[in-house]
Amino acid sequence: MRKQESDFNTGTNVNGNHINPHADSYFETLADAIAVQEKNFTLKELCQGVFSKLNPLFSIDCGVLILYNEEMDHITRAYLTEAISGKIYCTETISDPVNLSLITKEISGFDFPVLKSRQDWIADFGENHCLNSHPTEYHFHCYIPLEHNGRVLGTFELHNHSRELSAEGLTFCCNIADFIAGLLDEMEKRSVSEPNITRPVKSEIRNGTRMPAVADAKIKQLEKEIEKLRTRLDEHLIFELEESSEILTHPEIVGSSPEMQEVYRLLNRISSSETTVLILGETGTGKELIAKAIHDESVRSRKTMIKVNCAAIPPNLIESELFGHEKGSFTGATEKRIGKFEQAHGGTIFLDEIGELPLDLQVKLLRVLQEKEIERIGGRATIPTDVRIISATNRNLSAEVEAGSFRRDLYYRLNVFPVSLPPLRNRKSDIAVLAAFFLAKFAKKSNRNLHGFSKKAISRMMAYSWPGNIRELEHLIERHVVMADRNVIMDIEIPGNNKQSLSPVASVKTIFENERDHIFNVLELCNGRISGTNGAAKLLGVPATTLNSKIKKLGLAKKHIY
Repeated sequence: MRKQESDFNTGTNVNGNHINPHADSYFETLADAIAVQEKNFTLKELCQGVFSKLNPLFSIDCGVLILYNEEMDHITRAYLTEAISGKIYCTETISDPVNLSLITKEISGFDFPVLKSRQDWIADFGENHCLNSHPTEYHFHCYIPLEHNGRVLGTFELHNHSRELSAEGLTFCCNIADFIAGLLDEMEKRSVSEPNITRPVKSEIRNGTRMPAVADAKIKQLEKEIEKLRTRLDEHLIFELEESSEILTHPEIVGSSPEMQEVYRLLNRISSSETTVLILGETGTGKELIAKAIHDESVRSRKTMIKVNCAAIPPNLIESELFGHEKGSFTGATEKRIGKFEQAHGGTIFLDEIGELPLDLQVKLLRVLQEKEIERIGGRATIPTDVRIISATNRNLSAEVEAGSFRRDLYYRLNVFPVSLPPLRNRKSDIAVLAAFFLAKFAKKSNRNLHGFSKKAISRMMAYSWPGNIRELEHLIERHVVMADRNVIMDIEIPGNNKQSLSPVASVKTIFENERDHIFNVLELCNGRISGTNGAAKLLGVPATTLNSKIKKLGLAKKHIY
């Protein structure tokens, strides 16, 4: 528990007087002192005072105090404190309740301190990583929940331009957060029993006027009703796509997310070259489309790209399919056949599902790559070939190599320039754009007048994990175009998207989660001790400094250490 690490458990208050060693007694005493001696005490002054201590100690550039209502669906107050030209300024950025944004909902759910860099925010939330209503760009962030007696009152935020908060700073700021949470909780209790005492958490003062408790309750009820109506309205509002300001695009590829921007950069580098390319990605991520884009922008675009699905051809026919055969070379060979490599001469051959190629064919493919010549089955002469090879797989070929099911030398020949395609769940900002593209495509194909989705439909698609990726989305939109009875898709029904069907997947933990849980368990076993003979670092077999870094990277809190 974080109580055990806080400075107030020493039994001494800020004036050096002895008090009850229990935390609640400490806050009661402090609340009494504030009520009697500082009747004009405000949260703004509290934020300014706290920041004046943290800024010189740990070089913190910005501090923010966010307070939530009891239901944790609104922000009631927010204060932003910064050091500008050597002076500390505190601004109340929110004084009336406002709805939680998507990112604020995420932050309010943190039950332990979280350290995130700007890159982390971009990975998790896209470009929306800045402080709301503030022009300054911060690159390192720390979020500490203000928790007291199991209830989260708000969030204590720390932001820096050029440095991450140190481990010592995190420990100290956790203590400060516990102090603020305990004080706020006690003052809230006093404000209920003694209305003349300042009540910083409850928003009873609106626009400078004190609201009666009945009116405040009525306002909260109305706010809930408005939120319900807004949710119902989203079912009917038409979703409108925002214009993208991204520079890199491709005429035949849909999407402008940061993940696809990286793919476009790679395409620009390799399309004009003769480099052998290996496209990696899950099923349905568009590997064939990327291969076609590489071919179309190369000097070989005058020739047709020959496509071969290595998984769709029976093993006894794949050699003939790739290299051709002479008439009479085997039973059923009634005429000469030109193989795919000969057909692709001067152009490009795309070997899809290359991981399914049998081992004996892998040897012959390797010879083609090395010698640049082929032999038809039953033939005696070698035939020179000039082809660019683009291959693709949804398998982990390096793991297949270690397992002995894929030749190591062939893997190195194919993996000259790898291109990894992100799954759709990692490029959520592209879902609405892709859905609109497929809607227009199938509406035109079926001669239907369809021109959009409701916000509810888009929200459902954004919340789904898309195990079948873009192909699954395409088929889903095609089905809804056929079934649509209006000119707008009002809702999206995803087959099998329920708790029962997702339970086997949900029970599988990621490597990140397993590592975090294992460290949790070892820390608990060692009573929170990291270093020393009985410390967690010794049990885990790593230096204490490495474990400290790992704890910060995993977003664990100091409350789990002491």
